Amino acid sequence: MESDERILDVATLSSKYQITITKTIREKLGLTAGDRVVFVEKNGEIVIRKA
Repeated sequence: MESDERILDVATLSSKYQITITKTIREKLGLTAGDRVVFVEKNGEIVIRKA
């Protein structure tokens, strides 16, 4: 982890390979039910962004 990064929250992968986006992250991204997100590969990591 780089010095300008911090862990915001942790999610658990379900048996169906799904995660729940926690309240902390939903609020940070301004997500509501029905919103779409994108997964972007950046520097060997996956970044989630509001679509």
